[in-house]
Amino acid sequence: MRSLPNSQRGVVLFLALIFLVAMTLAGVALVRSVDTGNIIAGNVAFKKSALMSSDRGVQTAYQWLSANQPSLTSDSPGNGYFSSVPDNGGSPGSTLAVWNDRNWIAESAWTQAVTLSSDGAGNTTQYVIQRMCKLASVAFDPTGGNGQICIKRTIADGNPQNAGGSEGGGGGGYTGAYMVYYRVTTRVKGPRNAVSITQSTVTVKP
Repeated sequence: MRSLPNSQRGVVLFLALIFLVAMTLAGVALVRSVDTGNIIAGNVAFKKSALMSSDRGVQTAYQWLSANQPSLTSDSPGNGYFSSVPDNGGSPGSTLAVWNDRNWIAESAWTQAVTLSSDGAGNTTQYVIQRMCKLASVAFDPTGGNGQICIKRTIADGNPQNAGGSEGGGGGGYTGAYMVYYRVTTRVKGPRNAVSITQSTVTVKP
């Protein structure tokens, strides 16, 4: 049998090393892909947990509104309550000409917020309540005679939930009474720097 020329000796070993390097690189890429997928899945889970915790802030704010209806004309910064919204419709004390996300992303928007204790998932919830009215410390007047303008809904009679407009299914005629809307903005901070900011509008049953 003829032996291979010297120039062809070691080719098989060389090819095997190339394949070994290629397989090693493929394995490293697979591991990195799995790790990245796990990190993304974990971040999504933390974000959803933070979003779910925002309901706690909304419920607490609604309970405070219900218990303090006689005094809702005036600000109560210690309870995170403000009887009006800025001209730009943003956070309390905002000086921006036009509303944008910085109203609520900035830490300055939360200096007078109510902070709840951390929940079992490590989320910390804060909330701010704003009466959807133009003027602070001015009572709501349906006629607008005192210059106060509020976002409101009409109460319908015959409806056990006192809902009006599109929410008054099954109700009778309108009573002429109104309910003012309140905006509850919550911020939840969770593990891995997960942050969720939500806004809900509520009315308080008289």
